[in-house]
Amino acid sequence: MNETAFVDRRQADWNRLTFLCDKAEHSVRSLTPEEFEEFVDLYRRSSTDLATVRTRSKNLQLADFLNDLAGRAYATLYREPRGGFFHSIGVGLRLSAQTVRKCRWFVAASAGLFFGSALFTFVLMGIAPATQSYYISPFAKKAFDEWKKPFDERTPSESAMMTGFYLSNNPKTAVIAGAVSASTFGFGTAYLLYENGAILGALAKELQPYGKTTHLLIWVSPHGVPELSGVIMSGAAGFVLAWALILPGRKKRGVALRDAGRDAIILLTTGTLLMFVAAPIEGFFSFNPRVPDWAKVTVAVVSLAAWLAFWNGFGKDEPKTIEAPK
Repeated sequence: MNETAFVDRRQADWNRLTFLCDKAEHSVRSLTPEEFEEFVDLYRRSSTDLATVRTRSKNLQLADFLNDLAGRAYATLYREPRGGFFHSIGVGLRLSAQTVRKCRWFVAASAGLFFGSALFTFVLMGIAPATQSYYISPFAKKAFDEWKKPFDERTPSESAMMTGFYLSNNPKTAVIAGAVSASTFGFGTAYLLYENGAILGALAKELQPYGKTTHLLIWVSPHGVPELSGVIMSGAAGFVLAWALILPGRKKRGVALRDAGRDAIILLTTGTLLMFVAAPIEGFFSFNPRVPDWAKVTVAVVSLAAWLAFWNGFGKDEPKTIEAPK
């Protein structure tokens, strides 16, 4: 085969196919109907050229070039169309719910540690009041004392400012709870869950003599449903990573950690987003004295029921959105 003549004869088509691949980089819908028809024809010709070079030439550089070009054209032609914004939201929600169900035992362990530590601290402070100094630091004492007084009504600007504070501060708890796991084999995550649960239990016990424990639960519950769910999901992400490190099975720990990382990052992202959901509720609704207690309880109950239904049922009868890497 005369390679020079072959390349001279076919170069224009290859250049044209490269141009059309560039144009269709994001979607083949970028091509006009005429360009799409031309694209398919050029792809077939380039595939034939590749077969010709492989069988009749020893020019490896030319073969590699045509292989890359044909492969790129194939990927462009058969790539799954990108969905719109709402389709992407649906995919993300489905993937989140599927991952929570898949990792339900890690979620249960995280929830058990958090609420168990809250209950343990509440009971322990009642049995041994001397432990109060351990669980309630001077800084926490000032915050606890604020709960013993009536809350002042916030102006809209104050509510917006507090929402901004919650948006910037609360997600850090979720990220840290999941992030410290790999470096501490899960003990860092367990400690953070215990510490956060203990603070809630200590506050509930501190308010009991003032008859405000129920008040605490009512005022925390509207934003507490998504916020505490976020803490629990983030803790579960940490435990997923810790499990892969402690019991990797037949895999090397690095491989097991990589494989577990996909589920962990989905849980961690879910936990962080739940914190963002909770922030405006906490800023504008939960601590608003003008909102009656029955409304706060109603919102909390409806929210809890809706989230439980979502975690347990959303996307249950559909195939997994993304298969885990092998």
